[in-house]
Amino acid sequence: MPPAAKRRKTGGGADAAEEEEVAEWTYDRLWDDPEISQGWHTRNVKFWRSQGADVRGATGGGVSQRDLAFSKGAVATLAKGHSGGRFGPALDLGAGIGRVTEGVLRHHCEHVDLVEFVQKHLQKAKEKLSPAPAAKKKGCTFAFHNAAVQKFDIPAQHYEFIWCQWLLMYLTDADALSLLRRLGPGIAADGMLVVKENVSTPDKLTYFDGADGELWEGGDGGSGPVSVVRTELHYEDLFQRAGLLVKDQQLQQDPAGKTMDMALFVLVPDPRALETPSAKSKGRRKA
Repeated sequence: MPPAAKRRKTGGGADAAEEEEVAEWTYDRLWDDPEISQGWHTRNVKFWRSQGADVRGATGGGVSQRDLAFSKGAVATLAKGHSGGRFGPALDLGAGIGRVTEGVLRHHCEHVDLVEFVQKHLQKAKEKLSPAPAAKKKGCTFAFHNAAVQKFDIPAQHYEFIWCQWLLMYLTDADALSLLRRLGPGIAADGMLVVKENVSTPDKLTYFDGADGELWEGGDGGSGPVSVVRTELHYEDLFQRAGLLVKDQQLQQDPAGKTMDMALFVLVPDPRALETPSAKSKGRRKA
């Protein structure tokens, strides 16, 4: 359900015309359930530290090749439209074992900062990328940052390309919104942010999954969920609230239906969100 303000009339006598205000529904209400919100961060840390430092641990298996093929095509197209046909400094958030940087970003970026909080996963990325001669020939260098994305410092207007995949699904709406609001000012004048995530369908709405990857329904006294599968509308709401514009949007689908749909959003800062209050007032005219 998209956010919507609702009103209903109260019945009875002289009060029949009186309206009772009903609280506005927003996506934030999904997190009201303490089974979901309490312990979310702790469960995620435990989950990711238990995953192997390999492709299966990073993706769950059976999806990486198709995923990379789609991403390669999308990023190649974006790079062609960029000044010089190549991006300068790039940021890979939640980089894991360096799967996307190795398979995609190094071919289109001069430098990539990889940010990952699980030390063993970042170490695997270092082992794979540091000795890569092909990457050096293409002029791509790497820096590795063992940090949570929530704490990573993002320099103002620095990155020409930011990649964020399968990350926001492990953040609450509040943390996702906080991160997106910090990323916007970090995008260079001609840069962009790409978010790629599993998405739900309008009929299923946003839902939560447990550590086993299955639908979490709660109420059984077990552990809470570790991830959220948002609808495209839910993501668009987060982007709008963070001051970001959707410049392009693509949907990756599996014809065989074996893997989930993934949405790829190309985002840029909304100029209106960057305006100061004084600038906005100067732009107003009386009718």
